[in-house]
Amino acid sequence: MIKNGRVQVPLRFVSEAMGAKVQWDGIARKVTVTLGGDKIELSIAKKAYTLNGQQFQMDTSSIVNHGTTFVPIRFVGQALGARVTFDTIHNTIHIDTDNSDENLEQIPIKQDGKSVYNGFIIDLEPDSKLLVGKGLYDTYGSEYTLLNIVVTFDKMDTDIDYKKQYEDVEDILLQKVDSETVAAVMRYLSAKTTAEDMLPSKEFKDTNYKVIVSSRMIDANVNIFVFKN
Repeated sequence: MIKNGRVQVPLRFVSEAMGAKVQWDGIARKVTVTLGGDKIELSIAKKAYTLNGQQFQMDTSSIVNHGTTFVPIRFVGQALGARVTFDTIHNTIHIDTDNSDENLEQIPIKQDGKSVYNGFIIDLEPDSKLLVGKGLYDTYGSEYTLLNIVVTFDKMDTDIDYKKQYEDVEDILLQKVDSETVAAVMRYLSAKTTAEDMLPSKEFKDTNYKVIVSSRMIDANVNIFVFKN
């Protein structure tokens, strides 16, 4: 997890696990991945990459950490053609290479800036930089989340405003969750105004939905998990 909250994964490990070949050009600082009939090229620290000569954009640039090239998790879905889901409760990334019809919903590519996650309409790139991930309810059942929401407190990024993120959280929850329950969630969130403030895990319920809010000192962010009740 890099400072803007984006998840990155080691490119060679993931690519080779999917049967791809990976080549590194140290002079040009460029990686070439060959998978089936596809050729993917990307340069370190750049968001752009090419797939069979056609240029695409990642949501953040690739990085090198201790000699290992890391790429945004979205890249795995867009360029390598896998279905990717991120289970924040169990801190696990699932990468599924089965591209049968029922598994074609990848991490969504931006389309008019919005997508639908388990019935909730989500702005994929909000101005507040609120992070919203689709849970695994539809894949693994009721013990898994509908939504995984992260409010970030990053002193190094002046564009991040937790108050605006709280507003976006409220707008998302009000789409489905009872207004009184949402009001209780927002009152609880209002107690955290700095990265140092902690919110012990607390559960809020209405007839149909359960919302769990927590913030730990270890990462400073607020995690909000939405379940089907």
